[in-house]
Amino acid sequence: MAGTDRSGNEGFSLLEVLISLAILAVGLLALAMFQITAIKGNSIASRWTVATQLTQDQLEDFRHKGWNDIVSSNTAGFDTGTMRPVYAALPAAAGATYPDNVSGVTYYTVYHVNDDSSTFKTISVWTCWRDDQSNWHNVMLTTQRARTGGV
Repeated sequence: MAGTDRSGNEGFSLLEVLISLAILAVGLLALAMFQITAIKGNSIASRWTVATQLTQDQLEDFRHKGWNDIVSSNTAGFDTGTMRPVYAALPAAAGATYPDNVSGVTYYTVYHVNDDSSTFKTISVWTCWRDDQSNWHNVMLTTQRARTGGV
């Protein structure tokens, strides 16, 4: 073929291939780190979701209880002054019927009922758990219930 000059312009050099592989490796490593972060984020979100559901379930239980049956759990589980859980007391304060184990995480539920009047109660429920570094977390929901009719 006349007019075609191919001398020295064929393919890639070894150095160009090695540099492109290094750039590709750094990009893939960053992508893998992003995937790990996403998995950890999903795990944390899952724990918050479970805790919120357990807290909501306890509030729903109070909807179906009689007026006189709506009482606080063991008072060692929460501080009424700060309205925060007392984590050191939780395993015992939550009692044998309240710890829930979901996917290897133990959740403790405690609640405080404030009798605002003879016809009105404020109910605060906390569900607490420890993360992988043994740090405590909690979800708190509060509702109010009025005495209606003979219930």
